[in-house]
Amino acid sequence: MNTIDLAIKVENLSKCYQIYETPSDRLKQFVAPRLQRLTGQSPKQYFREFWALKDISFEIKKGETVGIIGRNGSGKSTLLQLICGTLNPTDGSVETRGRIAALLELGSGFNPEFTGRENVYMNAAVLGLSNKEIESCFNDIVAFADIGDFIEQPVKTYSSGMFVRLAFAVAVHVHPDILVIDEALSVGDIVFQNKCMKKIKAIKEKGTSILFVSHDLSTVQIVCDRVIWIKNGSLRLSGYSVDVCQEYYVDSISHKGSVAAPIEDTVIVQQSTGLARFADIRMLNSNGRQSKVFNVGGDIKFEFILEAEAALEESVIAVSVYRADGDWMLGQTSREKNVFWPPIAKGEKLRGQLHLFPNCLAPGDYNVAFGAYTTDHKICYALTDLTLSFSVRTNYQTWGKFIHPCDWSITS
Repeated sequence: MNTIDLAIKVENLSKCYQIYETPSDRLKQFVAPRLQRLTGQSPKQYFREFWALKDISFEIKKGETVGIIGRNGSGKSTLLQLICGTLNPTDGSVETRGRIAALLELGSGFNPEFTGRENVYMNAAVLGLSNKEIESCFNDIVAFADIGDFIEQPVKTYSSGMFVRLAFAVAVHVHPDILVIDEALSVGDIVFQNKCMKKIKAIKEKGTSILFVSHDLSTVQIVCDRVIWIKNGSLRLSGYSVDVCQEYYVDSISHKGSVAAPIEDTVIVQQSTGLARFADIRMLNSNGRQSKVFNVGGDIKFEFILEAEAALEESVIAVSVYRADGDWMLGQTSREKNVFWPPIAKGEKLRGQLHLFPNCLAPGDYNVAFGAYTTDHKICYALTDLTLSFSVRTNYQTWGKFIHPCDWSITS
């Protein structure tokens, strides 16, 4: 990529903090290694290293909006501070081109004793604007912030929402080349958020590059062209916003429950009843091919073979689908569709198919169990563990756990 087209270039960026167990260890680290070197000893280390970021590299083009997602403590805010220049890296480099306006932690860059007006002038001056330039945009800033007469009051009297209104108004009206937003919009009401989204769209169209950090995956998918996922201080994934947000969501829910995913399904693990066993279960896509990844709105077919280890009466087949976090998403039997398999003798096999169409499960990772029962469900012939696993993905934004079939229509 031509470097002229770049707004931000991050290369092999790392940040390490020295963690001391006691204040005395900090003093020892300052004094002891020097004395140890003078006496010919190997210097001892009195701290442990914590790498907040490790070997991060990416580029952001001019006019591009990039989201940064990750769990709390993953290193997102550290990365933003390194880009803004408020922290120095341990290793690697950050190159930025143009004026950076940043909304980092709440109230950062504001003097609580100054009035809103004084803070506007101070912040704009720090960003390189002259008094004349500040005066020309001051009324627009005040109108956008919409905090009324509080503009003349010390900001220590402001609510968190007023803080963000004024800080965002300053950031977007100083004509930044790079705008950095760290969870700032989460404290605003819906009216202010809508106003901010319109402004973000407007400055993006003028060529401003935007770094957007949020835990609201819906907003990230809507606002951002591309998303960077930071996990445990490392870059886990970067790409199209919908794809990366889905993978992040799936990863986050897999850590909430006790059900592990994915599960190897080369062997069908099942209970030993002495009555029957599932000899085979396969998952097929819309093209009739075996698959472990399915689309929202597509088909999921399960083909199964039940082998009798004793004579079986008429039977029904049951299925349970669990999300990776253990949430029970689906539980139903063939009885609901009046489908019953005939009695069979020992050694004989039953074959069948379950067809889920359209697939209504939201993007995520899932585990499946099958069972075979008498028609009154009182006797279990066979029951698998959660031995089959599959994933659901889509190329558009989704919300919730279930995509219900429905019809939308425009009425006059």
